[in-house]
Amino acid sequence: MNMNSNHHPKSTRNIRTACNRNIVISQKAISHLEAHPGVMMVLPEAIGRARLPAESFVEMEVDLGRVLGRASRVRTEPCDLTTQILFASRTGRDKPSRVAPMGSIGEETTSVVVIARQSRDDPQTYILVTAWLGKLARREPWDPMIKTEADYQDCLRFWCSNALIHDSEVMGEIFTSTWEEVIGLPRKFT
Repeated sequence: MNMNSNHHPKSTRNIRTACNRNIVISQKAISHLEAHPGVMMVLPEAIGRARLPAESFVEMEVDLGRVLGRASRVRTEPCDLTTQILFASRTGRDKPSRVAPMGSIGEETTSVVVIARQSRDDPQTYILVTAWLGKLARREPWDPMIKTEADYQDCLRFWCSNALIHDSEVMGEIFTSTWEEVIGLPRKFT
């Protein structure tokens, strides 16, 4: 099964996990993964090694035991909502992501992050939400899937001390702004 970035299947793909469940990779997920270069080449292997817990939403790192490339995220000096920091728009994202200063390099990584949700129709099937090379990360603070103030604060804390490596293949020009301006405060939670 060739799923590298040069070959995008026209329909969904089912890949069996090590625990005998399926993860479905939809065309929507493949489009989303365009912002995560390199992951498509190793995703089938990572899913094949995954042992999914019996949960409706799964976030996990799968260690493939060899260097896969460099992580696309680095730790940064902490900032706050009003600190001027670097951002860039990413392919398929509604709002910009925090990026590290030019010249920053991610650590070599042996892991693939796999995030999937359980299918409503079949508890043995999961739908891929996203995947990337490296370690688990929090949602970006502007993500509409953040539903509580506590989760929002955790995500904001994370992204105030982490940033993505700028990749001109999947990101626009770097610009300076603040989280306050990017998020469009105040965030409202019900």
